[in-house]
Amino acid sequence: MTLPRDRMTSASPTPPERPVIPVPTRLPALDGLRGLAALLVMVHHTLLTVPLFAAAYFDSTSEETWNVGNPAWWIAHTPVHVLWDGKFAVMIFFILSGFVLTLPVLKAGIAFRWDAYFPQRLARLYLPVWGALAVAIAAIFLTPRGRNDQTEWLRRRADPVSFQDVLNSIMQISAGNEILSPLWTIRWEILFSLLLGLFVWVGLHANGQAVVVSCLVLIATGGAWQVDALMYLPMFLIGVVLAVHRGALHARLGHLPARTWAIGLAAAVLLASSVWMMPPWVPERVHDGSIALQATGALIVVAACAFGFPHARVLCSRPVQWLATVSFSLYLVHETVVVATADLVGPSESSIVLPVAIAASLVAAQLFFLGVERPSHRLSRHIYRRVVKH
Repeated sequence: MTLPRDRMTSASPTPPERPVIPVPTRLPALDGLRGLAALLVMVHHTLLTVPLFAAAYFDSTSEETWNVGNPAWWIAHTPVHVLWDGKFAVMIFFILSGFVLTLPVLKAGIAFRWDAYFPQRLARLYLPVWGALAVAIAAIFLTPRGRNDQTEWLRRRADPVSFQDVLNSIMQISAGNEILSPLWTIRWEILFSLLLGLFVWVGLHANGQAVVVSCLVLIATGGAWQVDALMYLPMFLIGVVLAVHRGALHARLGHLPARTWAIGLAAAVLLASSVWMMPPWVPERVHDGSIALQATGALIVVAACAFGFPHARVLCSRPVQWLATVSFSLYLVHETVVVATADLVGPSESSIVLPVAIAASLVAAQLFFLGVERPSHRLSRHIYRRVVKH
C-alpha cells in the first residue's frame, strides 16, 4: 500500500535553511593582517643583515644553497621561507589596499566625492613618505654608513647617495635608489589610488571570477616578461573584486569549517613558497611567472581573514592591533633603523644586531606614528572636509 502523494510530501522532513551570517561592518582581522604583514617586511630586512639569511636570499640558485645539508636550504627553499618573505607581505598589502579603498566608494555610490578623495589620499601617502625620507637622509649623514658590510644587502646600502637619488625618491619616479627601498611599493599605491574609479567600475561590471583569473594571468605574464605594471596593478584589482562581491563571498565562505580554512592556509603557504622551492634548472620565465602562485596564496590569506574568521582572536589581540595602527610607520622607517643599527654596532658585534634592530624599529614606528603619520591623517581629513564644504 502506497501513501497518497500529498501525504508523502507533507510527511517528508523539510531541510533546515542555512543560517544567514551577517556581513561584519568592520573587519579587525584585516587590520591585524596588515600589521603582521608590516612586521614580516621588517623581519625580512632585519634577517638580511645576517650572512646566513643574506646568502640564502641573494645566492638562491647556487649549488651550495641547494645542498640539503646546508642550513640555507632549509630557510630558503622550504615553506619556512614564508616566515621571512617580504615580497609576499607586499602582495598582501596590495590586495588589502584594493579591498579597503573600494569599500567607501561602494558605500557612498554616486555620492562619493572624488574631488575630495584625490587630495586626501595623496596627502595621506605623500606626507608620511616625505617624513620617512627626511629621517633616512638624516641617518645617512649622522651614522657611520657602510661600516658594516658583511652582507650583500648592507653593501648595497653603503653606496654613495646623489642629489638625483634624493630627488627621485621624493617624486616617487624611481625604484632603483637605495635611500629607502620599501618606497618602491608607494609608486604602485599612488597609481592605484589615482585609478581607483576605473578599477571599481571593472569590479562592478565584469564577472568577478573571470576578473580574478585574468588578473592572475596578467601577473604571471608580467612576472615572466618583467613588466612591473602587469605584475602589481592586478593585485589591487583582486582586492577590488573581493570588496565588490563581499556579501556573496561572506555568505558562501563564512559557513566553511575551520578545518577547511586550515587546509586553505596550508595551501597558501605552499603557494607563497613555490617560487623558492623551484630547482635552479626550471626555465627563468617559468620561475619568474610563478609570482602568480604567490599572489594566489596572498589572495587565500586575505579571503580567510575577511570571510573565514574575521574575528580571529590572534589577529584581533591588542599587540597585533597595535601593529596594525603603526603598520605604515613601521613599513616606512624600519629599514633606516635596521641599517643604522648594523652600522653603529659594527660587524664585530653582529649577533646583537637582530634583537636591537627589531626593538628599535618598533619604538621608532610608534614615535613616527605619533609625530608624523597621525598629524598627516588629521591634515588629510581636514583637506577632505575643506573640499567638501566648497
